[in-house]
Amino acid sequence: MPSSSVGFGISDITPRLGVQLAGYGPYRNRAAQEILAPIHARALVLTEGKRTVVVLSLENCGTPRPLAAAIRAAVAARIPCRAEDVFLSVTHTHSCPAVGGMYGWGEADMMYVETLPVRAAEAAARAWAALTKVEWRHAQVPCEGIAVNRETDAGFAMNANFAERLDPQWRPAHPEQTDPTVRVLAAYVGKKLVGCLHHFGCHPVVYGEKTASIHGDYAGLASLEIERKHAGAVAIFLPGALGDINPKLNHRVPAESKRAVKAIARQYAGNIMRGLRAGQPVEALPLRSVHRDIIFTRQAWPRRKVERRIAELEKIFAQPGVTDFPHTGGQPPLLTNGMELARLQGLREVLAQYRGNRAPNRPVCLHGVRIGPVALLGCGLEAYHSLQTPVLAGSPHPHTWLVSLVGGIGYAPDRAAVERAGYSGDFVPLMCGELPYTKIYAELPRELVKLAHDLN
Repeated sequence: MPSSSVGFGISDITPRLGVQLAGYGPYRNRAAQEILAPIHARALVLTEGKRTVVVLSLENCGTPRPLAAAIRAAVAARIPCRAEDVFLSVTHTHSCPAVGGMYGWGEADMMYVETLPVRAAEAAARAWAALTKVEWRHAQVPCEGIAVNRETDAGFAMNANFAERLDPQWRPAHPEQTDPTVRVLAAYVGKKLVGCLHHFGCHPVVYGEKTASIHGDYAGLASLEIERKHAGAVAIFLPGALGDINPKLNHRVPAESKRAVKAIARQYAGNIMRGLRAGQPVEALPLRSVHRDIIFTRQAWPRRKVERRIAELEKIFAQPGVTDFPHTGGQPPLLTNGMELARLQGLREVLAQYRGNRAPNRPVCLHGVRIGPVALLGCGLEAYHSLQTPVLAGSPHPHTWLVSLVGGIGYAPDRAAVERAGYSGDFVPLMCGELPYTKIYAELPRELVKLAHDLN
């Protein structure tokens, strides 16, 4: 059997203050005012014979396809690997710089975007320099009382009882609609932890739209806590099927957000530590990597429909008395002109991509990495929780991790959300300059199961 080596590395990708932050609604102008904690790129490099695979995680909200390609290329320029073997994920914190790809959701700072690939690649270069022989251990342990399904179980916690939800003993009404487990894959040299992957499905959005801080939210702070307790180790968070899953406290005022993020990070880090203690030895070979782009079915919008909708939206911004302030009329922020302008910009991009009457359909990145019994099945979308069930049932691997937001942005909603044609099913694709999906809830799990089998 070919010999294998493993290395972990970390690099700083913290921006300068003043950059606009990602997420939480259109045209909020959330300029970073403080650094609550630095943000990082974290990398795992694995080799088996002549094969090299990189798992790279950035504390960013998402990576539009051109940026993802640039980051993979930057990694391949630093270490001897193929760009398509860089499994590029993000933690999805909303307390990070906007990097583009979503109209209205934070203006990308070009100095940050232009320098991000080489800064991120530094983590992979450091991991390559740290290659060594390791022993792997894997565990799955309960991670309850952190997450709540925002579609079905009062997931937006702006008015929830703060003290009640801060209690570690709090549980959602429908725990089956959340991810109740954290999965841990840890590497040791002797008794020393050199790095780990931790996988959990919950949005890192404890800090909400009223805040302007840089940090990795609960997941990033938990990684920092693991790294503090295990000097020299690198803790990499991989987001699971988190599309409709929020932390139990979110969208609070700044003072409450600060208390909540520290408490939830401590609770989550405690679960990771239990996973480290419970880890059982596994053989992390063979090593496999399969990267492909897939076309999914979109709504059939004639060019004329897009043109009519653009004309309707343009009228909103040609009315006497209109202003550039998007939160007018006493309406909630997501029901105002800011929302409509993001939709208008996205439709203009869609129209520009038509070829005659042929509608555009951008592919979605799928990337699978097999580390022995563990299969990382990545997709460039935020998968809804229920989409994970058929993937786990159809995968031939003992431990399967569905990883959201691998080399892309956008949602993979469940059937109910698609049929409802609301925020995630209809608006987010348009905000990204794409047409809505029709059967992503069935097509994505089917393609991920195929990917899992191709890793054999």
